[in-house]
Amino acid sequence: MIEKEKIHAEVERHVLGFLEKGREGWDIPHTRAVVYYAEELAKAAGLDVLVFVTAALFHDVGYYGLFKDTDLSQYVNVRDKKALHMLVGARMAREFLERPEIIEYYSPEQIEQIVHLVGVHDDLGALSTVEELVFMEADTLGAIDLSRVIPTFDKDNGLKYIESLKTRRLSRFISDLGKQYATALLPAFEEYFEQM
Repeated sequence: MIEKEKIHAEVERHVLGFLEKGREGWDIPHTRAVVYYAEELAKAAGLDVLVFVTAALFHDVGYYGLFKDTDLSQYVNVRDKKALHMLVGARMAREFLERPEIIEYYSPEQIEQIVHLVGVHDDLGALSTVEELVFMEADTLGAIDLSRVIPTFDKDNGLKYIESLKTRRLSRFISDLGKQYATALLPAFEEYFEQM
């Protein structure tokens, strides 16, 4: 257990160094929310918790530096950066995980799985494996849990995002626990934007 806690702290410390310079009020709380859901969903589905938690910590690190002078209330401004952030994030994850002082905590297969999940997590049309889909669930839940993170979109863009959630993400949920969480979280998330 100490080894698991140690590597989690090392990865988190590294990633937070980038996220602190990212989207204020979003990157850190969203990442922590995704970590929570990644661990919960991985445990429930019998998937590799270390892989899921590490991938969750790295999943949005590739946005670092992509939003200078960008209006984050506009959904299109975030959507247009998705492909690049996955490529950059996967590269950053691999570079960190292959450091001599870190690599001993992961098998080569775990490193490949983490890098893969970071590199595809927002490519919704390409997701097909259980791991890919359950990780997408964690990312989605970590974006709509108002007790953990407050959205940055304005009303119109928030409603567009909700429509995208329903058609492109929630419809692809496969885990029972993910579906339960989504059913519980979505009404408050919708109400948040409707009441703006």
